[in-house]
Amino acid sequence: MPKHVFFDLDNTLTRSRTLMPSAHEQIFKQLCGAKDVIVVTGGQVSQIKKQIPSSVDGEYFALSQSGNHAVAKDGTVLWSEEFMSNQKTAILALVKVIHDEMKLSVKDESDLVEDRGSQISYSLLGHHEDTAKKEAFDPGAKKRLAILAKHKDEVEKLRAAGADVRPGGTTTFDFTIAGKDKGFNITRLIEREGWKKEDCVYVGDALFPGGNDETVIGVIPTHAVKDPDETFDFVKANLLQ
Repeated sequence: MPKHVFFDLDNTLTRSRTLMPSAHEQIFKQLCGAKDVIVVTGGQVSQIKKQIPSSVDGEYFALSQSGNHAVAKDGTVLWSEEFMSNQKTAILALVKVIHDEMKLSVKDESDLVEDRGSQISYSLLGHHEDTAKKEAFDPGAKKRLAILAKHKDEVEKLRAAGADVRPGGTTTFDFTIAGKDKGFNITRLIEREGWKKEDCVYVGDALFPGGNDETVIGVIPTHAVKDPDETFDFVKANLLQ
């Protein structure tokens, strides 16, 4: 049975940018008491704390910004990366190309791009758009993967500048430092803590080709879910026995 459990956040532990319900909170708290729990997400630590109730503060590791800002259970920052200026320039250039091409009607243009330090996330609809609308927009990330395939030359230029991009959450493109993805940073934490990879498991909703959890495949065992209900069914059946 796994001793160290890694979770994606949006659509895995909670719905997009939504507080974990109390029924799941109790199971999550129980798991944190029995295992090492690690939350791995493109968002910032502040966003994790908006979605995971304060009753479990200090009981899990946070690998925010795809793991490029890592925080221990006691709040100690383990490492923190930052983009270089040329990487940001290349990222924002591709964001503009996609934005101008899509011409989507959105509530708030200022809500589309979040610069988190070592991750820039561009939401096609807006980060704070209605959750149900976001969930219905691009299930399985097929639209966003098609957009990236259409702009493969621009994506290659982005990689040459030292940045990468994948679909994330429900409506976003997550831009990260090239090579420093979830898989890389999970390995980094495992090595730092002296854990065995075979004692770990990663649970996520985007383990499909091109998904933002895909880089974990081959690093540690993985388990794919489609939503938080499926996640907590898995926890109850397999991790709390």
